Amino acid sequence: MVFVDLLTSQLLSVGFSGVILAYVALCAYLSKNKDDRAANLKAGAIPLAVLGVYMLASGLYGQFTWPLPGSYNILFYDVYVMFGAVLVGLALAFHSAVKLKYMGLFGLMFGATAMLYGAFGYQASLSSAPSILFGLYALFGLGGILGYPLTLLLDVEKSKNRQGAWQLVPWLFALAVTLGGLLAITICLVAVPAHLASAP
Repeated sequence: MVFVDLLTSQLLSVGFSGVILAYVALCAYLSKNKDDRAANLKAGAIPLAVLGVYMLASGLYGQFTWPLPGSYNILFYDVYVMFGAVLVGLALAFHSAVKLKYMGLFGLMFGATAMLYGAFGYQASLSSAPSILFGLYALFGLGGILGYPLTLLLDVEKSKNRQGAWQLVPWLFALAVTLGGLLAITICLVAVPAHLASAP
């Protein structure tokens, strides 16, 4: 049987996605006008689409083949595939210049689900470092939840979207997904030596 070990590259794709999402969101929010914002979103659609398609394809492979030990497949691949779907949907919305609030609602539901999965994984101790596992899921879950108000901000004119506490939303979103992305990359890089050593 062919040996397949996708976990490290999948963690990297999660990490890269978090950092790129933060960058695209802030570039769009800080854009000078509507056309500049649309251009930033359209440009950001390309890397997000590439990552989203990879995550969907490799995640569906994982769901069908269960390459991880037991319940880890459910804990990781359920959320991973949903994240890939969110990224592909965002990329299509960014490229098509349509209203973003519907994808924002999808992101909110993904975020709440990710938090629940993280809590369940922590409660069941499905990791040698349950706090790190929960942190990863919680950060991306928070990012997904904040993604909904962020899309509402991006759907309105710049002069109307910087009032009160709403000003904090893009920065909190960027902070959550950046920290989540860096955590995913760190987990991956720590795991690489063991994965290299265990390859047949």
